[in-house]
Amino acid sequence: MGTIPTSPRSEFLAWCQAHVNTFITQADNIGLTEDQANAFSAAVTAANTSNNAANLAKFNAESANANNSEKFSDLRKSASEMVRSIRTFAENEDNPQVYVIAQVPPPVDPSTAPPPAKPTNLAVQLNTSNGAVMLSWKASNPVGTAGTSYIVRRRIGGTGEFQFVGVTGQKKFTDNTFFAGPDSVQYKVQGQRADSAGPESDIFTITFGRSGGGLTIESATEGGQAAGAGQQPKLAA
Repeated sequence: MGTIPTSPRSEFLAWCQAHVNTFITQADNIGLTEDQANAFSAAVTAANTSNNAANLAKFNAESANANNSEKFSDLRKSASEMVRSIRTFAENEDNPQVYVIAQVPPPVDPSTAPPPAKPTNLAVQLNTSNGAVMLSWKASNPVGTAGTSYIVRRRIGGTGEFQFVGVTGQKKFTDNTFFAGPDSVQYKVQGQRADSAGPESDIFTITFGRSGGGLTIESATEGGQAAGAGQQPKLAA
Protein backbone atom coordinates (compact mmCIF):
# COMPACT_ATOMS: atom_id res chain seq x y z
CA MET A 1 0.00 0.00 0.00
CA GLY A 2 1.33 3.48 -0.89
CA THR A 3 1.97 6.19 1.68
CA ILE A 4 -0.76 8.41 0.21
CA PRO A 5 -4.19 6.90 -0.53
CA THR A 6 -5.15 7.64 -4.12
CA SER A 7 -8.65 6.21 -4.26
CA PRO A 8 -11.33 7.08 -3.55
CA ARG A 9 -10.88 10.82 -3.73
CA SER A 10 -12.65 11.29 -0.38
CA GLU A 11 -9.93 9.27 1.41
CA PHE A 12 -7.15 11.15 -0.39
CA LEU A 13 -8.69 14.51 0.55
CA ALA A 14 -9.17 13.40 4.15
CA TRP A 15 -5.50 12.37 4.32
CA CYS A 16 -4.39 15.75 3.02
CA GLN A 17 -6.67 17.63 5.42
CA ALA A 18 -5.34 15.59 8.33
CA HIS A 19 -1.73 16.53 7.46
CA VAL A 20 -2.11 20.26 6.76
CA ASN A 21 -1.57 21.44 10.32
CA THR A 22 1.40 19.12 10.92
CA PHE A 23 3.11 20.15 7.68
CA ILE A 24 2.75 23.85 8.58
CA THR A 25 3.64 23.75 12.29
CA GLN A 26 6.41 21.17 11.95
CA ALA A 27 7.85 22.27 8.61
CA ASP A 28 11.34 22.93 9.99
CA ASN A 29 11.40 19.59 11.80
CA ILE A 30 10.33 17.46 8.85
CA GLY A 31 12.34 18.99 6.02
CA LEU A 32 9.72 21.29 4.49
CA THR A 33 9.99 24.95 3.66
CA GLU A 34 7.35 27.43 4.75
CA ASP A 35 6.46 28.08 1.12
CA GLN A 36 5.94 24.33 0.50
CA ALA A 37 3.69 23.97 3.53
CA ASN A 38 1.64 27.04 2.64
CA ALA A 39 1.29 25.92 -0.98
CA PHE A 40 0.09 22.51 0.21
CA SER A 41 -2.43 24.16 2.54
CA ALA A 42 -3.75 26.34 -0.30
CA ALA A 43 -4.03 23.31 -2.59
CA VAL A 44 -6.01 21.40 0.06
CA THR A 45 -8.38 24.35 0.52
CA ALA A 46 -8.89 24.69 -3.24
CA ALA A 47 -9.50 20.96 -3.70
CA ASN A 48 -11.95 20.89 -0.80
CA THR A 49 -13.87 23.87 -2.21
CA SER A 50 -13.96 22.28 -5.67
CA ASN A 51 -15.06 18.94 -4.23
CA ASN A 52 -17.90 20.55 -2.29
CA ALA A 53 -19.02 22.38 -5.44
CA ALA A 54 -18.92 19.16 -7.46
CA ASN A 55 -20.93 17.28 -4.83
CA LEU A 56 -23.49 20.08 -4.72
CA ALA A 57 -23.73 20.09 -8.51
CA LYS A 58 -24.22 16.32 -8.50
CA PHE A 59 -26.94 16.57 -5.86
CA ASN A 60 -28.66 19.37 -7.78
CA ALA A 61 -28.46 17.38 -11.02
CA GLU A 62 -29.95 14.29 -9.39
CA SER A 63 -32.67 16.41 -7.84
CA ALA A 64 -33.36 18.11 -11.17
CA ASN A 65 -33.54 14.74 -12.98
CA ALA A 66 -35.95 13.37 -10.37
CA ASN A 67 -38.07 16.50 -10.63
CA ASN A 68 -37.97 16.30 -14.43
CA SER A 69 -39.14 12.66 -14.38
CA GLU A 70 -41.94 13.56 -12.00
CA LYS A 71 -43.11 16.46 -14.19
CA PHE A 72 -43.06 14.29 -17.31
CA SER A 73 -45.05 11.63 -15.47
CA ASP A 74 -47.62 14.27 -14.51
CA LEU A 75 -47.68 15.51 -18.11
CA ARG A 76 -48.27 12.00 -19.47
CA LYS A 77 -51.20 11.54 -17.07
CA SER A 78 -52.62 14.91 -18.11
CA ALA A 79 -52.19 14.14 -21.81
CA SER A 80 -53.87 10.76 -21.40
CA GLU A 81 -56.76 12.43 -19.57
CA MET A 82 -57.13 14.95 -22.42
CA VAL A 83 -57.28 12.21 -25.04
CA ARG A 84 -59.81 10.20 -23.01
CA SER A 85 -62.01 13.27 -22.62
CA ILE A 86 -61.78 14.07 -26.34
CA ARG A 87 -62.67 10.53 -27.33
CA THR A 88 -65.55 10.40 -24.86
CA PHE A 89 -66.89 13.70 -26.24
CA ALA A 90 -66.53 12.49 -29.84
CA GLU A 91 -68.39 9.27 -29.04
CA ASN A 92 -71.17 11.05 -27.14
CA GLU A 93 -71.58 13.58 -29.93
CA ASP A 94 -71.17 10.89 -32.59
CA ASN A 95 -68.95 13.36 -34.42
CA PRO A 96 -65.70 12.05 -36.01
CA GLN A 97 -64.78 15.66 -36.87
CA VAL A 98 -63.82 16.09 -33.20
CA TYR A 99 -60.73 13.95 -33.80
CA VAL A 100 -59.77 16.09 -36.81
CA ILE A 101 -60.11 19.32 -34.85
CA ALA A 102 -58.19 17.95 -31.85
CA GLN A 103 -55.54 16.36 -34.10
CA VAL A 104 -56.01 13.12 -32.18
CA PRO A 105 -56.40 9.81 -34.03
CA PRO A 106 -59.65 7.94 -33.38
CA PRO A 107 -59.41 4.68 -31.43
CA VAL A 108 -58.60 1.61 -33.46
CA ASP A 109 -61.59 -0.57 -34.18
CA PRO A 110 -60.73 -3.99 -32.67
CA SER A 111 -62.38 -5.67 -35.63
CA THR A 112 -60.01 -3.95 -38.08
CA ALA A 113 -56.85 -3.90 -35.94
CA PRO A 114 -53.91 -5.90 -37.30
CA PRO A 115 -53.24 -9.25 -35.64
CA PRO A 116 -50.65 -9.53 -32.86
CA ALA A 117 -47.00 -9.49 -33.86
CA LYS A 118 -44.89 -12.60 -34.20
CA PRO A 119 -43.01 -13.36 -30.96
CA THR A 120 -39.25 -13.26 -31.50
CA ASN A 121 -35.99 -13.26 -29.55
CA LEU A 122 -37.05 -16.12 -27.30
CA ALA A 123 -34.81 -16.66 -24.31
CA VAL A 124 -34.78 -19.09 -21.40
CA GLN A 125 -33.78 -19.47 -17.79
CA LEU A 126 -33.75 -22.69 -15.81
CA ASN A 127 -34.96 -22.95 -12.24
CA THR A 128 -32.33 -25.35 -10.98
CA SER A 129 -34.25 -26.04 -7.77
CA ASN A 130 -37.22 -27.68 -9.48
CA GLY A 131 -36.29 -27.91 -13.18
CA ALA A 132 -39.03 -25.52 -14.33
CA VAL A 133 -38.38 -23.65 -17.59
CA MET A 134 -38.84 -19.85 -17.65
CA LEU A 135 -39.35 -18.36 -21.11
CA SER A 136 -39.36 -14.74 -22.30
CA TRP A 137 -39.73 -13.11 -25.73
CA LYS A 138 -40.29 -9.85 -27.59
CA ALA A 139 -43.26 -8.75 -29.71
CA SER A 140 -43.87 -5.27 -31.12
CA ASN A 141 -47.66 -5.14 -31.35
CA PRO A 142 -49.44 -2.53 -33.51
CA VAL A 143 -49.94 0.90 -31.97
CA GLY A 144 -53.38 1.37 -30.44
CA THR A 145 -53.94 -2.30 -29.73
CA ALA A 146 -54.21 -3.81 -26.27
CA GLY A 147 -55.27 -7.01 -24.57
CA THR A 148 -52.81 -9.31 -26.33
CA SER A 149 -52.38 -12.73 -24.74
CA TYR A 150 -49.75 -15.30 -25.62
CA ILE A 151 -50.40 -18.99 -26.08
CA VAL A 152 -47.49 -21.27 -25.27
CA ARG A 153 -47.22 -24.73 -26.82
CA ARG A 154 -44.65 -27.44 -26.15
CA ARG A 155 -43.24 -30.55 -27.79
CA ILE A 156 -40.91 -33.09 -26.22
CA GLY A 157 -38.68 -35.32 -28.30
CA GLY A 158 -38.77 -33.24 -31.49
CA THR A 159 -41.66 -35.10 -33.14
CA GLY A 160 -45.44 -34.98 -33.05
CA GLU A 161 -47.84 -32.12 -32.47
CA PHE A 162 -47.17 -29.19 -30.16
CA GLN A 163 -49.44 -29.35 -27.13
CA PHE A 164 -51.05 -26.41 -25.33
CA VAL A 165 -49.18 -25.55 -22.11
CA GLY A 166 -50.70 -22.28 -20.98
CA VAL A 167 -51.53 -18.67 -21.74
CA THR A 168 -50.11 -15.43 -20.35
CA GLY A 169 -50.78 -11.71 -20.67
CA GLN A 170 -47.08 -10.94 -20.35
CA LYS A 171 -44.12 -11.56 -22.60
CA LYS A 172 -42.85 -14.26 -20.30
CA PHE A 173 -44.06 -17.62 -19.07
CA THR A 174 -42.91 -20.22 -16.56
CA ASP A 175 -43.61 -23.80 -17.54
CA ASN A 176 -44.20 -25.45 -14.18
CA THR A 177 -45.59 -28.60 -15.79
CA PHE A 178 -42.26 -29.49 -17.38
CA PHE A 179 -39.38 -30.62 -15.24
CA ALA A 180 -36.12 -30.57 -17.13
CA GLY A 181 -34.70 -34.02 -17.50
CA PRO A 182 -35.21 -35.10 -21.13
CA ASP A 183 -32.42 -34.21 -23.53
CA SER A 184 -34.42 -31.38 -25.13
CA VAL A 185 -37.76 -29.61 -25.33
CA GLN A 186 -39.29 -27.32 -27.95
CA TYR A 187 -41.68 -24.37 -27.59
CA LYS A 188 -43.77 -22.15 -29.85
CA VAL A 189 -45.45 -18.91 -28.77
CA GLN A 190 -48.39 -17.21 -30.51
CA GLY A 191 -50.07 -13.88 -29.80
CA GLN A 192 -53.86 -13.67 -29.73
CA ARG A 193 -56.28 -10.76 -29.29
CA ALA A 194 -60.06 -11.24 -29.27
CA ASP A 195 -60.67 -13.35 -32.39
CA SER A 196 -57.40 -12.35 -34.06
CA ALA A 197 -54.39 -14.67 -33.89
CA GLY A 198 -50.90 -13.64 -34.93
CA PRO A 199 -48.16 -15.77 -36.49
CA GLU A 200 -46.46 -18.39 -34.37
CA SER A 201 -42.90 -17.88 -33.27
CA ASP A 202 -40.16 -19.97 -34.78
CA ILE A 203 -39.56 -23.21 -32.92
CA PHE A 204 -37.45 -22.59 -29.84
CA THR A 205 -35.34 -25.65 -28.97
CA ILE A 206 -33.68 -26.04 -25.57
CA THR A 207 -31.05 -28.73 -25.08
CA PHE A 208 -30.04 -29.74 -21.56
CA GLY A 209 -26.77 -30.94 -20.15
CA ARG A 210 -25.17 -31.62 -16.81
CA SER A 211 -22.28 -29.83 -15.16
CA GLY A 212 -20.90 -30.42 -11.70
CA GLY A 213 -23.70 -32.84 -10.97
CA GLY A 214 -26.38 -30.25 -11.75
CA LEU A 215 -28.72 -29.72 -14.70
CA THR A 216 -27.77 -26.92 -17.11
CA ILE A 217 -28.90 -25.49 -20.44
CA GLU A 218 -26.41 -26.64 -23.02
CA SER A 219 -27.85 -24.70 -25.97
CA ALA A 220 -30.92 -22.77 -27.08
CA THR A 221 -31.83 -22.16 -30.72
CA GLU A 222 -34.67 -20.30 -32.42
CA GLY A 223 -35.82 -21.52 -35.79
CA GLY A 224 -32.74 -23.71 -36.03
CA GLN A 225 -30.43 -20.73 -35.55
CA ALA A 226 -28.15 -20.59 -32.53
CA ALA A 227 -28.28 -17.60 -30.24
CA GLY A 228 -26.20 -14.61 -31.28
CA ALA A 229 -22.57 -14.12 -30.39
CA GLY A 230 -22.04 -13.77 -26.69
CA GLN A 231 -25.44 -15.29 -25.94
CA GLN A 232 -24.74 -19.02 -25.82
CA PRO A 233 -26.94 -20.42 -24.48
CA LYS A 234 -29.74 -17.93 -25.09
CA LEU A 235 -30.61 -17.12 -21.50
CA ALA A 236 -33.17 -14.65 -20.34
CA ALA A 237 -31.86 -11.58 -18.58
